[in-house]
Amino acid sequence: MTSAFAHNLRIRVPKWIISWSLLIADIFAGGCAFYLVIYPLHSGPESLVFPMVENFILITLIWSSLFFILGLYKATSEVSRFGEIQHATVGSFSCIVLLIFLDAVNILPLPYKPGIILNYWFVFILCFSVVRFSARSIQKAMIRKGIGLEKMIIVGHNPRGKKVAADVEKHPDFGYDLIGFVHIDGEEELDPGNGSLLGHDNNLKDIIIQHQIAHVVLAPNRSDHTKLMSLLTRANGAPTAIKIVPDLYEAISGMARTQQLYGLPLIRVNPELNTLYNRHGKRLLDLLIAVPAFILLLPFWALISLAIKIGSKGSILYKQERIGWKQRPFTIYKFRSMVQDAETDTGPVWASKDDSRITSVGRWLRRFRLDEIPQLINVIKGDMSLIGPRPERPSIIERLIQEYPFYYRRHSVRPGITGWAQIKHPYDQRIEDVREKLKYDFFYIESLTFNLDIKIILNTVWVMLSGKGR
Repeated sequence: MTSAFAHNLRIRVPKWIISWSLLIADIFAGGCAFYLVIYPLHSGPESLVFPMVENFILITLIWSSLFFILGLYKATSEVSRFGEIQHATVGSFSCIVLLIFLDAVNILPLPYKPGIILNYWFVFILCFSVVRFSARSIQKAMIRKGIGLEKMIIVGHNPRGKKVAADVEKHPDFGYDLIGFVHIDGEEELDPGNGSLLGHDNNLKDIIIQHQIAHVVLAPNRSDHTKLMSLLTRANGAPTAIKIVPDLYEAISGMARTQQLYGLPLIRVNPELNTLYNRHGKRLLDLLIAVPAFILLLPFWALISLAIKIGSKGSILYKQERIGWKQRPFTIYKFRSMVQDAETDTGPVWASKDDSRITSVGRWLRRFRLDEIPQLINVIKGDMSLIGPRPERPSIIERLIQEYPFYYRRHSVRPGITGWAQIKHPYDQRIEDVREKLKYDFFYIESLTFNLDIKIILNTVWVMLSGKGR
């Protein structure tokens, strides 16, 4: 067992225990509600046990899956108890309303009348609120007694780092055990005081593993993005939550996801890109949408193919090598929107707004984003996802990775047909556009959730229907 893997287990096992404990507590709450509302309906002498058990299991699977999607099984002690109850109430009520609607239109018949279901939901939320509030209160009480603390280090033995340390020590109920500081080479070294200086930033990953650190706060004295990227690169690979003390622009621009530590904004860098949703849920969502869409759009394939052939000479599909998930090369497919061999004379260049190489049919395809339809094949094959950073050419990646050492993080997820950057920024026309989109891509990677994917899909549909593409 490697030291990194052992460190991974030491950090994750306590979190797994808390998450499973929350699930068991919620099952208990659901059982109480089921016993009080549903069980009396099955208590007659002619009742069978198996239908009742099956219904309980089905109901439990529905709301536990919903709560998982809503992120209500996080082990962190930073979670608001009232916020959790609010999210559970709104989410479960929306689900109940949807189920009743599907029952009313005979799409999904329910085993109980709507009044019974609403009564069950009301009792369940009451039981859930009591059980969840109690469970989180016990967790916070244990933390105040020093049980379940997660070790933290601050990279930056400077005034900014000292400010973070003062806030952490002032609020022990956040569950952080501040181990010490890591000095950033090139900064003035302060008096180590009580021996809390653990080493220098060139040994950051070894320090993380040696001290079993769960949280790292990067607090450089100056907003030097090059140094910040270097620190992120050194810490990357360790199963550790990374937070950055932002400069003013990053904090107010909304380009990064911030987390408040009693008024101190921190940018959270998510180390767990390989989440359950990203591993399985996202791929399932891709197939559930891409396969039916591919079949339904086949008539349009024929019409678009005919229009391309009539409009200009050349092939119907345009193929190009791109770099995707885990830096694997693949061939991307698009409907040809330019004249055949458009880059023969110019080499690889981006299309401008009034590019003469774009055909009349191609301009129409680009406006409604229809040129991207063949990438459904890439999604079905697993080369791409519906949602993700756009895959780039190898030559562009070579240029960008020199400027942004953290660029390779884009390859931790499958590239997408559309994405956060695509709905926030137009088509690339120059290298500066790619740099700008990197901000949106990193935000998406750090914030990757089912809700965000659905939001991007809905925005993309609006762009296609409104013809606001280019």
